Amino acid sequence: MIKNNLVSVILPTYNGELFIADTLQSVLDQTYKNLEVIIVDDCSTDKTVKIIKSFNDERIKLYVNEKNLGIGENSNKALSLATGEFIMMQDHDDISSPSRAELQYKCLVDNPDVTGVALHVKSFIDTPPDDIYKKSDNYNIDKNSRELKALGLYHFLTHPTLFYRRSILEKLDSYYSSKFTIAGDLYFIEQLNLAGASWILLKDDLLAYRVHKTMTTAKYKKPQIYREVLEISLLLVKRHFAEISDTDAVMHAKLMARRELLEIDNINLINHFKRILALNINNDFCDDTTLKKETDIKFRTASILANIYSPITAYKVYKSIDELKPYTVSFWKFFSEYQKRFFTNLTWLTYKKRRNTE
Repeated sequence: MIKNNLVSVILPTYNGELFIADTLQSVLDQTYKNLEVIIVDDCSTDKTVKIIKSFNDERIKLYVNEKNLGIGENSNKALSLATGEFIMMQDHDDISSPSRAELQYKCLVDNPDVTGVALHVKSFIDTPPDDIYKKSDNYNIDKNSRELKALGLYHFLTHPTLFYRRSILEKLDSYYSSKFTIAGDLYFIEQLNLAGASWILLKDDLLAYRVHKTMTTAKYKKPQIYREVLEISLLLVKRHFAEISDTDAVMHAKLMARRELLEIDNINLINHFKRILALNINNDFCDDTTLKKETDIKFRTASILANIYSPITAYKVYKSIDELKPYTVSFWKFFSEYQKRFFTNLTWLTYKKRRNTE
C-alpha cells in the first residue's frame, strides 16, 4: 500500500457484556494494524467496562461517561475523539472480518475521489458464519456512487459497515441527532450525503450483523421505528428533489418505511414513479438506469402488497382488506400473514400462472 494512515475505529458501548469480547477481538485481529479503537461507554450497568479493561492492547482508548448520554450523543462524543484520517464504524455486538479494515482502506486509497466504502452484511443469531473469519486479499466493487444514490432513495446504507474519510465530518454542523432515538444512524448517513459524500459498495461480506433481543431496534415499538424512518425519508427526498410535491414526498416516505402500502392505489403509484424518474432526469441526481430498476422492484413489491393485480381474488381470500390492517404495524408480520392467506391460495397461484403465460 502507498500509505499507512491511522484508522479510528468508533465503538460506542452500552450494556454489551454478552458480545463485546467477541466484537473487540474481531477489531484487534484486523490485518490492518494502524488502528486506534475509541470506545465510549455510556454508563453500562453490567460488566462491559470490566471486560474491555481485560484486553491488553495499547490501541484501545476507553472512555466512560459520567452520566448516560443516549445513543446519539454517545456516538457524537466518540467521533469527536477520533484522530485518524479514516473512520471505521463498529457496533458493540457485530463481528468484523479480519480483512475488513484493510480492504475498505485499500478501496479508498485506490479511489481518492470517493468519501467512503460500505458493505453488505451477513446476519446471524447465535454463531457467526464461519467464512466471516476468513482473510481476503482483494475487494470487489458492487455499486459505484451514482448507482448507490439511486438505491439510496429507497434503502439506507448499513451504518456499522461504513468506512470513510474523517475530512467529511468538517462539512457537518452536527453528527447524530438526539431527536431520533432509534434511527439516528440513518439521519447521520443522510447528513453525510447532504454534505456531498460519495460511496462505493463492496460485494464482500466483511461484517456479520448480530440479531438479538437486546439490540437497539428490539427495545422500541415498531411503530416508533417507522415514524422515525418516515420523517428521515421525507427529509431525504425533499433535500434531493426540492421541487417534489408534498404528495409524492409522502408516498416516497411510505414506500421507504414500508408503511400503509395497502392504501396505495396502482394508478397513483405508477404516476408517482414516473414523476420521480422525471425529477431525476431534470436534476441528474443519480444513475437513471439503476433508478428505473429500483422503481420497478418497488412497484412490483408495493403492487403485490396492495394487491392491485387481483382485488377480486384477494377479497375472496381474506374477505376484506381491513382484516389485514392490524398486521401492518410490522412489515414482516404483515407479509407473513399476507403470504399465508394469499400467496399460498390455489386461486392466486392459478391466476399468477395464467398471467405469466399471456
